Amino acid sequence: MFRLTIILILLSVYTEQASGGSIFLYNQVRHGILMKVHCKSGDNDLGWHVRKFGGFYGFDFKDHILDKTLYWCNVWSGPNFSRNASFVAYEGKQYKNRSNWIRWSIRGDGIYESIDGATPWKFKYHWFGTPL
Repeated sequence: MFRLTIILILLSVYTEQASGGSIFLYNQVRHGILMKVHCKSGDNDLGWHVRKFGGFYGFDFKDHILDKTLYWCNVWSGPNFSRNASFVAYEGKQYKNRSNWIRWSIRGDGIYESIDGATPWKFKYHWFGTPL
């Protein structure tokens, strides 16, 4: 019984400290170009979304208490969505000491990241597929 009590106390402490986060993907490819997005984790499939230039897709999530949260996204753009990229949008271990507000700028030359809205955009991923 004592062990169970200790386990429950530790679990409640870790659960209480589990933070939430947000991910935003901005379509900054080019005026008139659509962006298609599909993001998911091991537990959640967030479906397909299409955004116009200047638009964004965003979602909130809760971190796993053991930093096992992982979201990846697939994005398509260009004529007939011929350009595509697949990337890790959030990994709990990577952003452990951050407030977990991750922004992604989908551009003509690739995909850029900004953390917490305070860091400058940093190039992270190339496109795969045909150029625009």
